[in-house]
Formats: sequence, structure tokens, C-alpha cells
Amino acid sequence: MPAITAEQAASRRRTNAKILKFGCLPLAALFILVIVLAALGDDQDDDKPTKEARVEAPAYTEANKSEKAKTGRVDLVIPDATVDQAKAAIDHYAQTIGDRFKNYGITVVRSDADKTYVCMGEWVRDADAAELYTGGRITSDTWPAIAYNCPDPKG
Repeated sequence: MPAITAEQAASRRRTNAKILKFGCLPLAALFILVIVLAALGDDQDDDKPTKEARVEAPAYTEANKSEKAKTGRVDLVIPDATVDQAKAAIDHYAQTIGDRFKNYGITVVRSDADKTYVCMGEWVRDADAAELYTGGRITSDTWPAIAYNCPDPKG
């Protein structure tokens, strides 16, 4: 490898100095920008309601309840129910399902005579029950689990 001359070495040093001066400015500016955006972004979402905010279960009336050895179903009547209220009512009712059941259908309707539903939840005790009663359609990392179907035709 041939040795470089003093003039070439000085030229390289000047070029490296220019690159270093110019290269550090954008990096420093970018670093400061990231810090500022992180600080601002942290406060922006605090005032916004989240979609995961829990709605309290409204009062409901049980209708058309049918229970067998390991399965059951019930309609919960909630006049003027919203989908969020219906899901909250399904969750609330699911907490009352006893240990003897493996599969339970919970349907929310606006009146006892309604043929269409606001929301339906299918509760399953565990993975074995999900396989047996739903053909594996319902999966979860935690059990019991509820699968929802909420078309809300009048919503």
C-alpha cells in the first residue's frame, strides 16, 4: 500500500472535519426533535376517552331462559340498549354462570318480542368446551371466554 503525502493527509483531515461538523448538527437536531415529540406526545392522549373504557351494565330483565346439563341460554331485555351497554350486560351476566355449565348463549334484545338482537355473546368455560361446543371457533388465551356478535340492526 503506497504511503500518502502530507498534502493528501491534510486534505483528508479537512474533509473529515467538514463531515464531522455537518454530520453532528443534523444528528443533534434529530435527537432534540425526538425528545420534544416524545414529551408532547405523552400528554396528548390523556384527555381523550379510550374505546376500552368500560360501560356499566344497565338493568336488564331475563327472558327465555333455558338450561340443560352443561349448556344454557338466556335473553337479556334492555330497552334502548346500545352495543356497549349490551356487551356490559353480557359480561355482567357471564359472571353469574355457575361451574356446572360449559357453554352459555347470552343474547341482548330491546324487547321480549324482538326476533333480532342487539348483541349476542357465547360464553365457554375452557378450551375443551370451545372445541366441543363451537368446533374450535372460539379461542382465547384466558378462560372462560366470550365471543361477541353485535350487528345492532336498529342502532
